[in-house]
Amino acid sequence: MRLKYKKLVVLFSLGIMLIGLGTFSMLAPNFSTGRLRTETADSDTATFGAIKAVSGKTTKDIQEEIEALVAGYMDGKQRVDMETLKSYVSDVSNIEETKLMADAEYIEKYENIQCKILDGATKGAYRVYAYCDVKLYDIDTRVPSLTALYVKLDENDRFQIYLGTLDSKEQRFIEELDASPEVKELIDTVQRKLETVKSSDSKVREFYDMLESVDEPSQDSKTE
Repeated sequence: MRLKYKKLVVLFSLGIMLIGLGTFSMLAPNFSTGRLRTETADSDTATFGAIKAVSGKTTKDIQEEIEALVAGYMDGKQRVDMETLKSYVSDVSNIEETKLMADAEYIEKYENIQCKILDGATKGAYRVYAYCDVKLYDIDTRVPSLTALYVKLDENDRFQIYLGTLDSKEQRFIEELDASPEVKELIDTVQRKLETVKSSDSKVREFYDMLESVDEPSQDSKTE
């Protein structure tokens, strides 16, 4: 099987795309979920609710535009097309092309992309949980994945995946939301689905066993 010969390539796995909770760190390790914000004059607390219209965009517009953004971004990632990715992210220099090339060695395509979108900490910012089924080379069974992204409107009122520095207030807001019961349930649901796939498909199980073996220190490194 092709994947057996890609051990060096798949070092990405546990840090970038654990295809469950692990994918939260794929783009911004410190980003968290986008819980809905209720704006009040004297309160800075966050509460859940439906995404709000912004810049003349209806909630339906926002959903459709962000879904198209994420789909285009995922496609550009799989094809390692840095020029295309420039139009989807705020700063393409924060994406390591070598990591994309490594991922593309075993990821054939991203399918069934579905986005759960929640308001972020500021107007025009959204936390996006992008679910997809990953098609790995030489494995027919699709592997469930969940990636957390942070999306913002740019100066032209276009949505972009934000790859930059957050101020402490926005960072705290996002971290609090990622720890919420609602988001944890979403993560757990995908993780349970992944465990089911691993237990029922020997090739998927072998793939994950390989990832774990790559991450483990060798016996020589354990002893002096």
